Amino acid sequence: MEFGKIYHGMKEYSTALDYFEKCLTIFNHKLTEKNLKYAMTYSFMGDVYRLLEDYETALSYHQKALNIQEIVPCSPLECATVYTNMGDTYREMKDYATALTFFQKALEIHETRLPKDHPDLALISDSLAKLYLATGER
Repeated sequence: MEFGKIYHGMKEYSTALDYFEKCLTIFNHKLTEKNLKYAMTYSFMGDVYRLLEDYETALSYHQKALNIQEIVPCSPLECATVYTNMGDTYREMKDYATALTFFQKALEIHETRLPKDHPDLALISDSLAKLYLATGER
């Protein structure tokens, strides 16, 4: 999964997806699908598809991640990451009300679990700012 994340960061999305797909192939031989490694891989894939502007595919992968996280105990911060990614996708689809719902879920988790100066709080604040800019709200 790490190679996929590296290529994601380098904006080489096709290569990132190739590595994430390889991870899923390996997981299929070793794990049940109700495993957090699947959830995190699906979440990363969803983010790549969002960046490629394939929003429906992005949402389907994010939903797969959420479905697993609802069954398998996971870190609330991992859930917050998926909520943020879904919010970003809905914002880019101009479904601002749904985006706000997901951002608020992520923000609530971050505010209760992280110190006030944690970088993840800045990231969710940035996502909210982009949403408010798009809607003209303050």
